[in-house]
Formats: sequence, structure tokens, C-alpha cells
Amino acid sequence: MNKKDEKYNLQLLFHDDIIELFDTQLKTSISIDFLKGTLAHRQQFGGGRGQAIAKAIGLKSGITPTVLDTTAGLAGDAFVLASLGCPITLIERSSILFSLLENALERATLNDGFKQIAQQGFIIINCNANDYIFEQRTNNKTPPDVIYIDPMYPERKKSALVKKDMQILQRLHGEQDDASTLLDNALLFAKKRVVVKRPTHAKTLNEKKPNTCIKSKKTRYDIYTIEKMR
Repeated sequence: MNKKDEKYNLQLLFHDDIIELFDTQLKTSISIDFLKGTLAHRQQFGGGRGQAIAKAIGLKSGITPTVLDTTAGLAGDAFVLASLGCPITLIERSSILFSLLENALERATLNDGFKQIAQQGFIIINCNANDYIFEQRTNNKTPPDVIYIDPMYPERKKSALVKKDMQILQRLHGEQDDASTLLDNALLFAKKRVVVKRPTHAKTLNEKKPNTCIKSKKTRYDIYTIEKMR
């Protein structure tokens, strides 16, 4: 069974209990699996609390922050943080990507190895992150300790194309980029910090200077500490 998006030449393929997104131009498909493959490998060998993303959100002995991931995508970073003990809420605006995430979560919850992550909190929501934050603030909901933003990377100057799965994500999200507004709203809602993932040499969002940053080989995490921003 499949459903086709004529505009982007994308098809949702249903294979038993797995949903895949197939790109007829790139001749490749993507699916999400929290139990095996890339995500499971990253969980096991990613470096634990010593990796850059863990340090960026403030994970340390005795401190395990709650996280709102406003740009879930394929949930790679969110799953790493959840594996390290963080209760996390994922926001994904694409209904197609949400279908893949929801399908992956349904399969994972049948596995005993995923129980701890499910119990501590791993929630997926299909909506616009700016709308979600506005609604939460309006209703005086408890803010997350950390809001995480991983916007689409700037267009590359080099001729090399990004990985095929990232090309598919770019097609799904189109040219919309509300990351600048998202940063402003996140700073009004987060309890402790906002973390923005960027390529190492990219400009900061809104040209807003972070309080500090943590760098890995190809990635920079800009950290906006709330108590210092207000």
C-alpha cells in the first residue's frame, strides 16, 4: 500500500508494521527505528554524557533536564537525549514525518528495552513549534528546562550534496524557515536554557550572541542561558 505526494515525488509505503518514505527521484527511502540501525548504534557508541549535545543541554551528575525538541525531524538527537535519561517532548510540523515517528514509537514500545524511555517521557506531537510554545505560555504550563532547536542547515556553498535523508527532509519542510521566530519564542518559555544546533562556521540565529557554545568536529551548539538573557 502506498500514498503518493505528486509535488515532491514522495511515497509513503506500508510494509506490515513499518512505514517508509520513498523518494522516486533519489531512489531511496527513509524510516525510523529506535531499536536498531543508526539510532541504536548512536545510543550504544555515541559517548554517553560526555558527548557535546549532552554537555550543551546541561546533563551532568545529579542533573537531568526536561527537554522540548522543537525540530524533531528523524529524532536522532532526541533519542540520544532520551537514552541518557531526559524526559523529552518532540515537536514535528510535517504530518508525513510525524507518521514515521509515530510508527517508530509504536514499534519501540513493544520492546522491553524501550520501557524506561517510555516511562520517563517520550512524547511526539504534530504541530508548529511556535504555536505550541504560544499555547503553553498562554495556559501557564510548566516550561521545560531546555528548549532544543535544530533548524535546517544553511545552503552549502560547496557542490557536494547533503545526505539523501536530509534532502528528503528539506523537501518535506519546503522553504519555510521560522527558526528565527522560534528562537525568540523559546527564550520567553524555557526555564533554564535554549540550545541551537548549527554548523561549526555558520552564523548565529538572528545574529543573537549566545552566552557560550560547545563545539564538536562539524557542529556547534549555541547556548542561551535564560537567567543571563532576562
